[in-house]
Amino acid sequence: MNLLDIAINSTENDYIDFKQQWYSDEKRKFDMIHDIICLANSLSDKTHRYIFIGIKEDSKTKEKTFYDISDDSNTLKTEDIITILSNYMTITPKIEVKREYYEKDKALDIIIITPENINLPYYLNKDLQNKSNQKICKYQIYSRNSSKNTNKTEQCDVPTIERLFARKRGEELPIIDRFKLYLDDIENWKRPKFYSNDDSISIDNYYYLKNHKFKLVRQDYGENIRYIKNENNYLGLLYDTGISQNYWNYKENQHDCYDDFYCWFNVELWADNTLIDVVTILHFFIKYYFCDKGIPAMQNFYIPLCEDMRKRYHLKTKEDIKQSLAWKICKILYKYEIDFHYDDESQYEVILDMLNYEYFENMGKYLDKYNTN
Repeated sequence: MNLLDIAINSTENDYIDFKQQWYSDEKRKFDMIHDIICLANSLSDKTHRYIFIGIKEDSKTKEKTFYDISDDSNTLKTEDIITILSNYMTITPKIEVKREYYEKDKALDIIIITPENINLPYYLNKDLQNKSNQKICKYQIYSRNSSKNTNKTEQCDVPTIERLFARKRGEELPIIDRFKLYLDDIENWKRPKFYSNDDSISIDNYYYLKNHKFKLVRQDYGENIRYIKNENNYLGLLYDTGISQNYWNYKENQHDCYDDFYCWFNVELWADNTLIDVVTILHFFIKYYFCDKGIPAMQNFYIPLCEDMRKRYHLKTKEDIKQSLAWKICKILYKYEIDFHYDDESQYEVILDMLNYEYFENMGKYLDKYNTN
């Protein structure tokens, strides 16, 4: 459903508000901020919340009247609203302003508000007062229940506040989505270490400091280490790793890939002593390729297993991979298992630029092209 359809087919509720016109200069720093915070903190299950500007709804009949705002002198752009919010809030929800035409030359504007659970609840970091001496207090939590905002002089009820913090902790998400949320909080994962009699690390578990019921268990490599020097053709390497042909050409042109190898291992995802999922990760050691190309990079890389990227997760682009559960696990491994400056993500993301995305996009088409050449 597009934005215009939402406006036409909806009434005011916990994620939709209607305004006849844009906020005036006096109101934009007061009423607009209050409206945005209330919608951002709404307990609606909708990803986006909307303020439709150019619509008035009858409170009794729910009939809507549209008003053309094409020439409204108080119109604000996305960056204008972000600037206003940033003056009073440390963390703001994502804001976007869009214009929709419902007739050839008649328009309404929509403020699209996209809160992130990890940032809930939203609030001001300093008091805001208007010319009538009304005040929105700092640190006060406002929300929206049905079509009604929390009064500016009050705070939303305790059960709503408790649910907002529960959402912040991911407690209302499906279990696998909670894992994704927690994996993004990389600094709060812990790898306990203890040593056996031969002084070697004897545990490869990771647990989430903010919720110890969530943990990763890394299995060992087993017997599946494969050396690049023993690979006979590019397609075999491509199927296992997804690596681009540039690397294969480098190897074939008598470059020293003697030490390069890849292998794979499983990472188990556990929550409350229940196995939730098993993700296979590929470990790729590339000794000289990036150095010879003048590209600053490390030598050990973790990437999702190529077959999983194609068949299980249907990842086709670099951005797809970066948003995947498997890549989030890779980032944990980069931080705790490889000795390098973790903050420089380019040092390990460079491996993503070496993948064969043409192959991911359409394997059959790529193989036909490869075999033809």
